[in-house]
Amino acid sequence: MSDSLFSPLLPVYPTDRAAQNLALTAPTPSSESSDFKNLLAALLLSGGGLGSNAASAGDLLSPLLFVLLEQLIARQTEQSTPVAATTASTLSTGMFFNPISNGEPSPVPWGRPVNGRLTQSFHTRHNGLDFGVPVGTPVRSTMDGRVVYAGWNDQGYGNLVIVENGPYRTYYAHLSSIPVSVGQQVSAGTVIGLSGNTGNSTGPHLHYEIRINQKAIDPTDVTLNRPPRW
Repeated sequence: MSDSLFSPLLPVYPTDRAAQNLALTAPTPSSESSDFKNLLAALLLSGGGLGSNAASAGDLLSPLLFVLLEQLIARQTEQSTPVAATTASTLSTGMFFNPISNGEPSPVPWGRPVNGRLTQSFHTRHNGLDFGVPVGTPVRSTMDGRVVYAGWNDQGYGNLVIVENGPYRTYYAHLSSIPVSVGQQVSAGTVIGLSGNTGNSTGPHLHYEIRINQKAIDPTDVTLNRPPRW
């Protein structure tokens, strides 16, 4: 099969008009230089100029520098806040990227459903991964989602559970027992079944698939090379 290795989609950064106009309204180096010159002129005026009767620069410089610093900090805050707020809003509501505590996208399948030896990999005639485990081994969901199938499948899967989240579906096949029901919400790490030897199976194992928009993809990278979420 020509499908490429699965990788989580990246967030789309904002392109709204407010963010685009930010660069047009941001202060330029020349404007900041002008502000400094104005403050310096005020310092000289209040100190009596540069003559011998002028007040000590040390007496006037410190408070005016504090004023300048406060202005620069306020301007920097105004410049950075809109972009930061817009970006955070986009990331938190993005379709494919929803940050969770460990920093991984929660809708995306992640890690192994069982701790077992890989007995068959993904290839043209095999839509998933097989893990050799004893009958009765707890099988855990690899993502948050909703159970959309829980029961017998007569197409070779035997007892099958399917968990869905957006375009993603994960399949857990050949189970001996199914403790969840259709419509149930599950979290990553929830036990959704016990491994078995049902359906078209030559020995106790778990068959695991990841599908995006109903199309099976190679789950090797996000399954074998990533730690589980629980």
